[in-house]
Amino acid sequence: EGFAELEYGILRMMGAIDEHTLVVTSIHDEQLVDDIPTEKLLRHDVPVDIICTPTQIIYTNTTIPKPEGIYWDLLSPQKLAQVKVLRDLKARLEAEQGGIKLPNGPNEELPPLAVRMEKEQLRQGAQQQRSGGGRG
Repeated sequence: EGFAELEYGILRMMGAIDEHTLVVTSIHDEQLVDDIPTEKLLRHDVPVDIICTPTQIIYTNTTIPKPEGIYWDLLSPQKLAQVKVLRDLKARLEAEQGGIKLPNGPNEELPPLAVRMEKEQLRQGAQQQRSGGGRG
């Protein structure tokens, strides 16, 4: 949640894209809404230029400005901890500014990461399958 905006911000800061780069998304027809009130948008939200559904292509003709980069004051320490490229970028920018620290956003509770089985459990399961020890 919220990582698309971060990807956009990283690309802007790297100079890979600019405010004229089209932002395209794909959704189901049922997800379309007539309008999203601009007062509901946050400054890091990325407006969409083109919406593709299974039945149509919609050009939004949006005039909402796109984010100019990463808004460090909105980025929580928890989210920063999950994205190495952001940590590296922040450290580089701080070093370029003579060690002046960029702000952090407020703490947040992120959804749990996917739980992965230990390698040993995977290995044991594979061995059981090969030896016919699995249920079936």
